[in-house]
Amino acid sequence: MPKPTLRAVVITESLTGGALPAAFSGLEDRRYAHLLDEQTPIEIIELTVPADRAPALALELAAVLKPRLFYAHLLDGERMLVAFPHTVVAIRRGDAAAIAHAQAVGSLFGIPDEQMRFAEMFDTDHPDAPAQPEATAR
Repeated sequence: MPKPTLRAVVITESLTGGALPAAFSGLEDRRYAHLLDEQTPIEIIELTVPADRAPALALELAAVLKPRLFYAHLLDGERMLVAFPHTVVAIRRGDAAAIAHAQAVGSLFGIPDEQMRFAEMFDTDHPDAPAQPEATAR
């Protein structure tokens, strides 16, 4: 039986040194370009993190995030760890109070509300991205 994992999503530009901490060595799956709020080009790093290491790795991320405007997150189908600068907040799917708490923490770092749509992030990678038009049937 495979070990449980979480998927980590990190913005390269959010990292103070521009690189992931050494503890993430060998965990990276892919990198790709993304437009934040449809206007700011960024690079996304996706990683697969063993569930038993997720809390410690979230703290590692929190230690290297720039002091304003950024967070990183690790999630599976039911829980999310949101790393803010020097702070980690845990959210369970459907926990409105935990989501509101995370958004309040994020606002301390100048993160816009529209970039902290945590409830939607359980199902949609980038809820801030423009809606894609549905394919038309031929």
